[in-house]
Amino acid sequence: MANNVSINVEGIEEVCAALTALPSKLAKNAFTKGLIASAVPVAEAVLARTPEHTGDLKAHLKTDVVIDASGKGGSVQIGFSGKNGSVARWLEYGHREIGHKPLNKDLGSVQPHPFMRPALETAADAAIEAFTESVLESIESGLV
Repeated sequence: MANNVSINVEGIEEVCAALTALPSKLAKNAFTKGLIASAVPVAEAVLARTPEHTGDLKAHLKTDVVIDASGKGGSVQIGFSGKNGSVARWLEYGHREIGHKPLNKDLGSVQPHPFMRPALETAADAAIEAFTESVLESIESGLV
Protein backbone atom coordinates (compact mmCIF):
# COMPACT_ATOMS: atom_id res chain seq x y z
CA MET A 1 0.00 0.00 0.00
CA ALA A 2 1.30 3.41 -0.86
CA ASN A 3 -0.07 5.12 2.26
CA ASN A 4 1.13 3.19 5.29
CA VAL A 5 0.43 4.01 8.91
CA SER A 6 3.07 3.40 11.56
CA ILE A 7 2.75 3.03 15.30
CA ASN A 8 5.70 3.53 17.60
CA VAL A 9 5.50 1.46 20.75
CA GLU A 10 6.95 2.72 24.00
CA GLY A 11 6.80 1.29 27.48
CA ILE A 12 7.40 -2.41 26.85
CA GLU A 13 11.02 -2.42 27.94
CA GLU A 14 10.63 -5.73 29.78
CA VAL A 15 9.61 -7.42 26.52
CA CYS A 16 12.63 -6.01 24.72
CA ALA A 17 14.98 -7.04 27.52
CA ALA A 18 13.56 -10.56 27.57
CA LEU A 19 13.87 -10.86 23.79
CA THR A 20 17.46 -9.67 23.89
CA ALA A 21 18.30 -12.48 26.30
CA LEU A 22 16.78 -15.15 24.03
CA PRO A 23 18.65 -17.00 21.32
CA SER A 24 17.97 -15.66 17.85
CA LYS A 25 15.61 -18.41 16.65
CA LEU A 26 13.51 -18.23 19.82
CA ALA A 27 13.27 -14.45 19.54
CA LYS A 28 12.13 -14.74 15.90
CA ASN A 29 9.41 -17.20 16.91
CA ALA A 30 8.25 -14.95 19.75
CA PHE A 31 8.20 -11.91 17.43
CA THR A 32 6.27 -13.83 14.78
CA LYS A 33 3.62 -14.98 17.27
CA GLY A 34 3.42 -11.50 18.76
CA LEU A 35 3.01 -9.77 15.42
CA ILE A 36 0.33 -12.24 14.33
CA ALA A 37 -1.51 -11.61 17.61
CA SER A 38 -1.21 -7.83 17.14
CA ALA A 39 -2.72 -8.02 13.66
CA VAL A 40 -5.95 -9.66 14.84
CA PRO A 41 -7.61 -6.64 16.52
CA VAL A 42 -6.60 -4.34 13.66
CA ALA A 43 -7.85 -6.72 10.95
CA GLU A 44 -11.13 -7.18 12.83
CA ALA A 45 -11.56 -3.39 13.12
CA VAL A 46 -10.81 -2.94 9.41
CA LEU A 47 -13.31 -5.65 8.44
CA ALA A 48 -15.99 -4.09 10.64
CA ARG A 49 -15.54 -0.73 8.89
CA THR A 50 -14.99 -1.91 5.32
CA PRO A 51 -17.77 -0.64 3.04
CA GLU A 52 -19.86 -3.39 1.49
CA HIS A 53 -20.86 -2.71 -2.06
CA THR A 54 -20.25 -6.13 -3.57
CA GLY A 55 -18.48 -7.83 -0.64
CA ASP A 56 -15.42 -8.28 -2.83
CA LEU A 57 -13.27 -5.91 -0.79
CA LYS A 58 -13.75 -7.77 2.51
CA ALA A 59 -12.92 -11.08 0.83
CA HIS A 60 -9.47 -9.75 -0.13
CA LEU A 61 -8.23 -8.44 3.21
CA LYS A 62 -4.75 -9.83 3.85
CA THR A 63 -2.14 -9.67 6.57
CA ASP A 64 1.58 -10.07 5.97
CA VAL A 65 4.07 -10.56 8.81
CA VAL A 66 7.74 -9.95 8.06
CA ILE A 67 10.55 -10.62 10.55
CA ASP A 68 13.87 -8.93 9.85
CA ALA A 69 16.89 -11.14 9.24
CA SER A 70 18.45 -10.39 12.64
CA GLY A 71 15.28 -11.47 14.44
CA LYS A 72 15.23 -8.24 16.43
CA GLY A 73 12.16 -6.71 14.85
CA GLY A 74 9.47 -7.08 12.29
CA SER A 75 6.39 -5.55 10.77
CA VAL A 76 2.78 -6.31 9.98
CA GLN A 77 1.05 -5.03 6.87
CA ILE A 78 -2.72 -5.18 6.69
CA GLY A 79 -4.37 -4.31 3.40
CA PHE A 80 -6.24 -5.59 0.40
CA SER A 81 -4.77 -7.83 -2.27
CA GLY A 82 -4.65 -7.18 -5.99
CA LYS A 83 -6.77 -4.44 -7.54
CA ASN A 84 -8.66 -4.22 -4.27
CA GLY A 85 -5.72 -2.32 -2.78
CA SER A 86 -6.43 0.48 -5.23
CA VAL A 87 -10.16 0.35 -4.55
CA ALA A 88 -9.52 0.63 -0.81
CA ARG A 89 -7.17 3.58 -1.33
CA TRP A 90 -9.75 5.34 -3.54
CA LEU A 91 -12.39 4.83 -0.86
CA GLU A 92 -10.10 5.94 1.93
CA TYR A 93 -8.83 9.13 0.28
CA GLY A 94 -11.44 9.90 -2.39
CA HIS A 95 -10.79 10.15 -6.12
CA ARG A 96 -11.81 11.70 -9.41
CA GLU A 97 -14.25 9.75 -11.52
CA ILE A 98 -13.50 9.59 -15.25
CA GLY A 99 -15.90 8.20 -17.85
CA HIS A 100 -15.06 5.59 -20.44
CA LYS A 101 -13.33 6.05 -23.80
CA PRO A 102 -13.57 7.72 -26.22
CA LEU A 103 -14.67 10.84 -24.31
CA ASN A 104 -12.93 10.18 -20.95
CA LYS A 105 -15.23 12.81 -19.49
CA ASP A 106 -14.43 14.07 -15.99
CA LEU A 107 -17.51 13.08 -13.97
CA GLY A 108 -16.44 14.83 -10.77
CA SER A 109 -14.96 13.88 -7.45
CA VAL A 110 -15.92 11.07 -5.10
CA GLN A 111 -15.53 12.17 -1.48
CA PRO A 112 -13.24 10.23 0.87
CA HIS A 113 -14.72 7.51 3.05
CA PRO A 114 -11.98 6.80 5.61
CA PHE A 115 -12.28 3.37 7.14
CA MET A 116 -8.76 1.98 7.49
CA ARG A 117 -7.14 4.84 9.42
CA PRO A 118 -10.02 5.05 11.93
CA ALA A 119 -9.87 1.26 12.35
CA LEU A 120 -6.16 1.45 13.18
CA GLU A 121 -6.69 4.31 15.61
CA THR A 122 -9.42 2.32 17.37
CA ALA A 123 -7.46 -0.94 17.54
CA ALA A 124 -3.93 0.39 18.17
CA ASP A 125 -3.96 -0.09 21.94
CA ALA A 126 -5.46 -3.58 21.64
CA ALA A 127 -2.80 -4.48 19.05
CA ILE A 128 0.03 -3.34 21.31
CA GLU A 129 -1.46 -5.22 24.25
CA ALA A 130 -1.91 -8.40 22.17
CA PHE A 131 1.71 -8.19 20.98
CA THR A 132 3.06 -7.69 24.49
CA GLU A 133 0.97 -10.47 26.01
CA SER A 134 1.85 -12.92 23.26
CA VAL A 135 5.60 -12.29 23.44
CA LEU A 136 5.67 -12.46 27.24
CA GLU A 137 3.59 -15.66 27.16
CA SER A 138 6.00 -17.19 24.63
CA ILE A 139 8.99 -16.30 26.76
CA GLU A 140 7.47 -17.40 30.06
CA SER A 141 6.14 -20.69 28.71
CA GLY A 142 9.41 -21.53 27.03
CA LEU A 143 7.40 -22.84 24.06
CA VAL A 144 8.79 -20.44 21.54
